[in-house]
Amino acid sequence: MKNLYKKRLLIALAFILAASFAYALDPITLKDSKTKMTVNLYPTVEKEDKELLFYSNERFGYSVLVPKIFTKVVTLPTNGDGMILESKSGKEKFRVSGGLITEKEMLKKTYNAACKSIGGENNASFYYIGDVYWELCWWKGNTFYSRKFLINDEEAWCDCEISYPSSRDEGTYNPLDKIIYRAIQSLAFPVG
Repeated sequence: MKNLYKKRLLIALAFILAASFAYALDPITLKDSKTKMTVNLYPTVEKEDKELLFYSNERFGYSVLVPKIFTKVVTLPTNGDGMILESKSGKEKFRVSGGLITEKEMLKKTYNAACKSIGGENNASFYYIGDVYWELCWWKGNTFYSRKFLINDEEAWCDCEISYPSSRDEGTYNPLDKIIYRAIQSLAFPVG
């Protein structure tokens, strides 16, 4: 248990340092022409994250790394809960949002609803549900979807979904695979 607290402390410290350093760099500002809302995405310092930008949601306290290919704003809601972006071609999509936990068992209920929306766990290429998050990956035609939902101490939740065209053929490599994986895995609340 003692090691778990040390590990959480180190993760929190790394998160704070990364966030503070990211804010020191010049941001890329995206603007929604309809809502007039703006959002700042910050360059990352990690070499392995050079294709990603740091986003922190002030309203609900979550953060996520956003792949640089998502430069077109679909919507930046006026309530400040997240954003929906897409690539210039419109084939790749990125959505992140957050909110307050409004009911018990929200993690399990959202997981069940997400599974139902794709036709059940049998249609998932990957699924996992734990104590504080769940993940689903699935195919719809030639589009691959990756989604992660996370709760924070029964107070807030955040949800990220990314989709992009890819090949189902074994042995094929899409450079986006690694970038999307890093982005989805980065969805987090500060540990504290």
